[in-house]
Amino acid sequence: MRNIFSDNIIKRFLAALTVFLMCASLLAAPISVLSAPDDETSRSETGSASDDSDDNDGVTDADDGSARDDERGTIRGKNSSDDSDTEDKTSSERTSKKSTDEDGEDENEPEPTPTRDPRVDENGRPVMDANQTAVLINATNGEVMFEKEKDKRVYPASTTKIMTALLTLEAIDRGELNLHAAFLVMPEMLVDLPPDGSSMLLKEGETITVEQLLQGLMVESGNDAAQALAIIVCGDIPTFVQRMNDRAAELGMSGTHFVNVHGLHDPEHYTTAADLAALTLEAMKNNMFRELAATPRVVIPATDKTTQRTFISTNGLLSTLRYPNYYYENAIGVKTGHTSEAGYCLVSAGRKGALEVIGVVMNGADEDDRHYDSRNLLKYALDNYKTVTAVTRGDMVSEIRVRFGSGTDHTTLSTDSDILVTIPEDADENELSVEARIPEYLAAPVNQGDEIGTAEVMYQGKVVGSGRLIADAGVKRHPLGFLMQFFSFLWSILFIRILIIVLLIALVLFIVYMIVNIRKNIKIAERRRRNSPSRRPPRAPRR
Repeated sequence: MRNIFSDNIIKRFLAALTVFLMCASLLAAPISVLSAPDDETSRSETGSASDDSDDNDGVTDADDGSARDDERGTIRGKNSSDDSDTEDKTSSERTSKKSTDEDGEDENEPEPTPTRDPRVDENGRPVMDANQTAVLINATNGEVMFEKEKDKRVYPASTTKIMTALLTLEAIDRGELNLHAAFLVMPEMLVDLPPDGSSMLLKEGETITVEQLLQGLMVESGNDAAQALAIIVCGDIPTFVQRMNDRAAELGMSGTHFVNVHGLHDPEHYTTAADLAALTLEAMKNNMFRELAATPRVVIPATDKTTQRTFISTNGLLSTLRYPNYYYENAIGVKTGHTSEAGYCLVSAGRKGALEVIGVVMNGADEDDRHYDSRNLLKYALDNYKTVTAVTRGDMVSEIRVRFGSGTDHTTLSTDSDILVTIPEDADENELSVEARIPEYLAAPVNQGDEIGTAEVMYQGKVVGSGRLIADAGVKRHPLGFLMQFFSFLWSILFIRILIIVLLIALVLFIVYMIVNIRKNIKIAERRRRNSPSRRPPRAPRR
């Protein structure tokens, strides 16, 4: 009996202990979650600290190997301070995630709802800081898709080098310069350059080609490359600067004035976001410029003065070689810029399908400003709009009457090129319509290919694109066409038209008057004949 009693006590004790342990394990998970640190806050604080830190723009593997400012590239295998911070944060996040997975308690927890990016509004449009200026244009037709004080005067910094590159490439296209021609680096190419400025590390007396200088200009943002190209193209820097201002005037860049070829600060060296967009739109028409603008990394072979130089673009949209967080797969350029007075600047370009856009962000506070805001500009356009072919070259759009012609009295009209239009991504292309803006008629002769008018593409009552209309066939003048046209011209003059109408009315009245008089005279003559003696019957003889 005692043994049975003892066994029952032991069983009850074990059961109570089991229940206690189960309750303790159930309470342990929420307690550990409540006591754990907030990872997101920790990461946010780390990010803020990183933003406040100074940038190391990297080094090259040339002779001095010294660090440069933001416009410098880095040697492969070495990281800037931004890269190191990112790697530390990524490693910390991986460790935190691993610990959570090992606990096994959070596997069934619902995933947190993502918060909206504070840099964009509810419609996906970028939200800029107060000091920033920006513009986004459609490269197809120049339409402004987004703007923030686009005409405000700002300092361009190294985005100046877009003009330097364009003028060099235009000189090549005119045959004034050969892309592969080699030149000796002269002392005047290296004067007045700050030692801590961006540079491709040219050495006096070394031989380098125009192509390599262009690569150093656009990828490495070398101030020395800019001055070397200016002297090669024009013989001296002031003449090249004058050509820069002349070209800016040709492009309608009314808010721009250049003082130098590289963008180092000068109070009289300024531009606007809108002007930089117009400049880039023109530059992107040059295939060589497009290639340079999209190049994320370049290797300059060793010369007799330096070892091999490797440069990585400071445009983080192009690759993850320099910055791992900014890459955008649809980016195709273009150029960064930074000085203390100009802030962080980026002229960017992106393409998706047939839609190509150009974005400009000026006076950002840091790398995040110029990169995230530029990426959001491009994404806003490329995610929400599309470019389609509304009219194909050669499609007949309308026809027009031809006067004084021989053999035919009309000709058909078609476009001389494709008409591309940009519409919302979810728009129905069947809603597009084409309207011809042409005169009422033409006067022969008409030559094939003559520009007659324009074709306008409409979408929901708005003009979204246009193109030239040309005559599909010629119409010769009629042999009497000159006289026909002369009288037609006379008839078009109001005074002559009134005079002719009055004369016609007078002629009609005169004819009516003549007819009435003739009929009256006829009646009188008839009456006279009836009353004349020769017509009277003879009298009867008297008896």
